[in-house]
Amino acid sequence: MEDSEFCTLCADEKITLKDLTIVPMRISHDANEPVAYRIRYGEKRVGIATDLGCYSDYTVECLKDMDALLLEANHDIRMLQAGPYPYQLKKRILGDRGHLSNEKSGELLCRLLNDHLKGIVLGHLSEQNNLPELAYETVRVEIEMGDNPYHAGDIPLFVADRKNLSSLVEI
Repeated sequence: MEDSEFCTLCADEKITLKDLTIVPMRISHDANEPVAYRIRYGEKRVGIATDLGCYSDYTVECLKDMDALLLEANHDIRMLQAGPYPYQLKKRILGDRGHLSNEKSGELLCRLLNDHLKGIVLGHLSEQNNLPELAYETVRVEIEMGDNPYHAGDIPLFVADRKNLSSLVEI
């Protein structure tokens, strides 16, 4: 990388910033070339994925074997459907280029759980269409009932606080 304060990021092209290796990954969202991130420091890996309209095998492949994850759990489908947003906005959020629901976030996590995962942070919650307790419980139930060898209590799971610092995930 050039010695500059800014650099152009391209999906699947890694960059190095001092001791960090950052690999952007393609995501499905209604923006110009949106990406999520895989960050590596030595042998430790963190995934940061918000603004996911949907996920695919590519998403799972990119985010597997992480030591920590920040994953979108944007909305509760029923709250969104019954809420005040105009129909077109609801349709956009629910679409493949919108945002992950709590249920879809839990389903994705079921495919990403691994023995060295030290923490999962749910983030990018809608203020209008979600509640932290609802996101947590929905994702917890998806993990508990998912087709995987893990239980919800096996890996620390918490919701990022919108207004305060969140708990530290030590990896």
